[in-house]
Formats: sequence, C-alpha cells, structure tokens
Amino acid sequence: MKRVLLIILCTMGLWSACTEEKPNFYRGGDGLCFYYDQIGPYDSNPYFGEGIDGRDSMTIVSSTKLRDTLYFRLMVYGQKSTKDRYFSLKQSTLSHVDSVSYVNDSTAVAVEGISFVAFDDPEMQKYCVIHPDSSSVYIPIIMTYDPNTAGERQNFCLYFEIVPNEEISVFDPRFYRAELRMRQTAY
Repeated sequence: MKRVLLIILCTMGLWSACTEEKPNFYRGGDGLCFYYDQIGPYDSNPYFGEGIDGRDSMTIVSSTKLRDTLYFRLMVYGQKSTKDRYFSLKQSTLSHVDSVSYVNDSTAVAVEGISFVAFDDPEMQKYCVIHPDSSSVYIPIIMTYDPNTAGERQNFCLYFEIVPNEEISVFDPRFYRAELRMRQTAY
C-alpha cells in the first residue's frame, strides 16, 4: 500500500510540475541603433556587406570624382509596424576626448554641406525611412569634393548620430553614433 501511495504522490508531483512554457515576447518600445561589427570602439563603421552595390573601395573624393557614397547599416528593434516610420541623423558634437583623438594637423572635422551632403537636405531625407516589416535600413552618406581646397590633400572625419523622436528611440545607447573617415586628394 505504501508503494502505491508513493507512486501516486510521485505521479501527481510530476504531473503538477509540468506546465506549458510560452515564449516571452518583447513588450518594450521601438528602437534603432547602428550595426556594430564587434571590432574596435563602439562607433559604427561603413557597412560593406552583401548587396550594397559593390562599394568596397577607399573613400576618396577628388576633382575627377566629385561625389562618393558609403552605406551604414542601422538595425531596427521592437514591434512590427504596418506603416513607414521616420528618423533623422545629425552631426555629433564631440567631447574634448573625442576631438583630441581624431582631429589633428592631417585630419579635419567634416563640414556639413561642403564635405558631405547635409542630413537635413531633401536628398538625404528620403533615405531616413524605416519601411514596414524591416529589420534593418541602409543609410547612404554622400561625401562631396570641396573645390575651395583644390590642390591640397586633406583627410576628414565625420561623427554622426541617431536623433530620437516620438516613434523611434535609440535602442542601445552604446551604438547611437557612427564614424566616417574620408580623404580629398590633390588632383
């Protein structure tokens, strides 16, 4: 009798311990951050991945090549959306440590509208859209040749970041900023 009672208790214990596990679904807000390749500092670098038009050359503009484009990958997090969502980018205001680390005699800060197409320019605004059911977005950064520095070889550096809005926030605060280095050649 003790064995039967023990078997019944063990069976009841095992039966009551088994429950259906349901997956946890993300319930937070929607977010956006730069794709980070796990190499170097947290600032994102240009994305030379698959399907990006074979753009894997060095970033150089000159009097014979007035414009060049590099793409940055942004990752989308959160709930699926059935409508387009918009975001914006801006040139970063750098701290003293950031400025000292890259601005020197051979590298200057890129100037909006001169060294690259401004982020608020209509040409760039059409790319700052997250289409429905998208998990990533590729943003082109268009570098331009500055004829005022013709005949000089100059390196430029551009730091830019995601600007949060009502629809989209920065998902991971470590990956809100990207870095682009470019060169204007003398010819």
